Formats: sequence, structure tokens, C-alpha cells
Amino acid sequence: MLRFVQLLPQAAPEGEFLLKDLPGSGKRIDVLCRDLAACFDWGPISWSKSNLELIAVIGESIILTFRDPQNQIPKGEVGWASVIRDSLRGDPPAFVEVSEGYVEDIIKELNQPKVSKLWVLDEEGVYLSEIDSYQKTTQNSFMLGDHKGFDSQTKKFISQFDIQKVSLGKKSYLSSHCLATIISEFERKFR
Repeated sequence: MLRFVQLLPQAAPEGEFLLKDLPGSGKRIDVLCRDLAACFDWGPISWSKSNLELIAVIGESIILTFRDPQNQIPKGEVGWASVIRDSLRGDPPAFVEVSEGYVEDIIKELNQPKVSKLWVLDEEGVYLSEIDSYQKTTQNSFMLGDHKGFDSQTKKFISQFDIQKVSLGKKSYLSSHCLATIISEFERKFR
């Protein structure tokens, strides 16, 4: 399993955003839309989409878990935004699970060394290509901040739980490109 955790503390948790203004009215919900497209549409080449998952922490306590939409892949940002909006309004499709929880809960759940390895994307971390501790038999999860990075509370949790930082390089990338790069690296390592 390859999992991504996208933190969006400023995003509208009620699903009250305009489909014509995702960055503004959705408070950067467009970031999640592009991440979902990268994860389930254009990112994977040989990695099975059934082994991908994207968890989005919306606002402070809403968690959306996206799994393989199979033949229901939404098209474009607006398509994904419609799925997100419907899910936040209580009408999720079968491939989306809506729950309540907090960043700390996600970290505790995914940072269990024998079952799951949690990494945090950080430009100051170890280069992704240099890490050899990926496990094919465990879940590998990567946490991403929003367009501003991580807030102070999340940084505290990262430090408290001693989560290893991994880097794609010294440049900042769109989170969707980070997802595609990680998927590509896993495809290369586990062919």
C-alpha cells in the first residue's frame, strides 16, 4: 500500500466553495483536486491503483479517505472538486470515506513501524532515492503540507513522533508532482 496524507487546514470543511473558484472560495481545495488526479489518474503507470490511497485532512477535524475510483475517475479539477464537495456535504461516492479525526490521530495510526511507515515530505530531509528502508510488506505513507507547508502544531507532532523527513530535492514542487514522483519511485523499486 502506498498512501498519501494531504493536510489542508484552511480548506472549507462544509464543502461551501464555488467550482469556478477553487483556489479562492475553496481555500486551495484545488491542491487536493490535482493530488487526486495525480494519484488515481495520470501518476501511476504500473503501480496498481487498488494499492493507492489518499487521505485529506480538511480544516481541523474532517478526514476524507479516497480509494481507487476504478471506472468512476472524475475528469479534471472540477470533476474532483464535485466529488469532494458532495463528500463534505454527506453524499460521498463509494470510493470516498468521510470521518472525523485530527492530524495527531492520523500520525499515530500510520506511524507504527511493524505495520506502517510514515514519512513527511520536507526539502531538508533525506533524498527519496537514497532511502532503502521501504517495505513491500508494510504500508508506506507520505504526509504533505498545504501550499504554505506545515503549521506549528503539525511540526510539533512531526518532532514528537520522530517522523523521518524525506526530500525530493531542494526545490519546491506542486504536491501533485510530489505524489507522481513518489509513485514513480515505488514503481521503479518494486517492479
